[in-house]
Amino acid sequence: MIAVDEHIHEKLGAVPKQPGVYIFKDTKDTVLYIGKAVDLNSRVRAYFSASPDTRPFINFLKPRISRIEFMLTDTEKEALLLENNLIKKHKPRYNIRLKDDKSYVNIRISMDHKFPGIQVVRRPVRDGSLIFGPYSSAFAARETVKLITDLFQLRTCTDAELRNRVRPCMKYQIKRCSAPCADLLSAEEYREHVKQAQLFLEGKTGAVIRELKTHMKAESGLEHYEKAAQTRDLIRNIEKTVEQQNVESSRNVDIDIFNLALQEQTAALNGLFIRSGQLLNSLNYLFSDAVLDREDLLGSAVSQYYENGHFIPDHIYLPFRLADMDVLASRLSDLKGSAVHIEVPKAGRRFELLGLSGKNAAEYLRISLQKHVTALSALEELKDLLHLRNTPSAMECFDNSNVLGTNSVSSMVRFENGSPVKAKYRHYRLREVSRPDDYAMMREVMSRRFKNKEDIPSLIIVDGGKGQLSQALDVLKGLGIEQPDVIGIAKIHRDSSVSNPYNSGRGLRPANGQGRINREEERIYLPNRKDPVDLAHGSEPLMLLKRIRDEAHRFAITYHRKLRSKAGLASELDGIAGVSEKRKRLLLSIFSTIDEIRNTLPADITRRTGIPVSVAKEIHEHLSVN
Repeated sequence: MIAVDEHIHEKLGAVPKQPGVYIFKDTKDTVLYIGKAVDLNSRVRAYFSASPDTRPFINFLKPRISRIEFMLTDTEKEALLLENNLIKKHKPRYNIRLKDDKSYVNIRISMDHKFPGIQVVRRPVRDGSLIFGPYSSAFAARETVKLITDLFQLRTCTDAELRNRVRPCMKYQIKRCSAPCADLLSAEEYREHVKQAQLFLEGKTGAVIRELKTHMKAESGLEHYEKAAQTRDLIRNIEKTVEQQNVESSRNVDIDIFNLALQEQTAALNGLFIRSGQLLNSLNYLFSDAVLDREDLLGSAVSQYYENGHFIPDHIYLPFRLADMDVLASRLSDLKGSAVHIEVPKAGRRFELLGLSGKNAAEYLRISLQKHVTALSALEELKDLLHLRNTPSAMECFDNSNVLGTNSVSSMVRFENGSPVKAKYRHYRLREVSRPDDYAMMREVMSRRFKNKEDIPSLIIVDGGKGQLSQALDVLKGLGIEQPDVIGIAKIHRDSSVSNPYNSGRGLRPANGQGRINREEERIYLPNRKDPVDLAHGSEPLMLLKRIRDEAHRFAITYHRKLRSKAGLASELDGIAGVSEKRKRLLLSIFSTIDEIRNTLPADITRRTGIPVSVAKEIHEHLSVN
């Protein structure tokens, strides 16, 4: 049996028989796992009892536990909420975290406004707005929003444009907006337009189409044949846009269905989203190193999904019962403001849909594992082709960016087992380089990254040729770091003959003087090699190197643009009465662009920054004029 230190023995005697959250930490005070329980004493003692806990992750977790902390709550529901918040804060190694993929988008209607607008958003927030989604295709969501704004003549202008405009814009002239800016319809009439858009997004297209057909007949009866034809075309567009796939006999019920597929320590979660009897979307999530049992994994994932702000339906179907399923249903009912039912179907159409979700999860897991195997194979092949000392399981790529010598920045991105680890990406605003000097920039960023010699990757990639590679090697040598391999990758933008005796063997393009390099071919530079290596076009190793280099470039450019925008914003704030350097820095930390401040009411500027209302009015008036 695994030894338990004295601290844990003392803590076990002090754990109360009350609801709450327990936290396991290691010797370095790092949070390993966060759990909840209706009886903390019973649950925590189970980890260290003589009869072994059957949950598989206990074997991974128990040897690492050095300290136990607990936090009491009045109810199990409060413990559920506290557990979610603490998991988000500490990101424990042995808890799963369901991260909202940025590729998923939602459609938002801002119901707190007199004339609500509609937009595509990445992160839904519960602020009283209507949220629809998530949608896996941002393009399809934006096309849907465009169709809806045109169809129901909703505004597309910003709040500031709406306030300041006195005459209708061109969209009103072409019958694509009802011009609430010019008071050409009342707020109540505009809300009817919004209601029709809501019905459309809820999948209740039958009611919308019936109303449009009535409108079309009326226009035709008045001999407004052009308008009638436009309405007819809109009806056809709606029928093409919305997938008419009735999967549920209860046409007015909103349902979410979740199912799991697991293989060793990898799990896939699938969600099917049914609105008014129509299957509107299907999303997948992958969890690597998923050492929780299936009940804990599913319960945690579903809870986090809805806590992230997604639409909560009337019914949620799961493949098996959860120990705290009633508590979760009660928590979601509180968030929704009406009853939410979590059920485990055993037969019928809903059971079949649960099976369909399971098939989707299993297929997504199969494809993901195959990609993982392919990535690992590419890493081994890369090691072989470039004669690396290490398998490049952890790679970091560095890229520099500056325009006309201003705002010089560098970026570092990290891939592990062929996949990006965005939590470990880093930006560097260069301090020692005041003019364009790629070599000096590379020296500074490499020195700053590796000075503490922490979490050193197996392969370091620099964006550039021999010069940049030489600078990186010099820095590492000066720091006494010898273990990582280092390579450079650069594009060749011109045609040229190449003679390179090193390029021989599997995966390399022959370059014996007979071949030619086409535009934007990639060349790989290695230490102590005169000539670059030319990997075969389209090969997995080359595609992997290009992917990490392009990601580093994208990350650097994004940061550089942000700094330039901030610089422009700073100059716009100069000369405004009451805006000191301290307040300028505060505004720069909260707002990204001048337009964002310009379109924010003085009261909201004060609420977000704490700046006095009088100064906020000065800022707003100054920017509105300029």
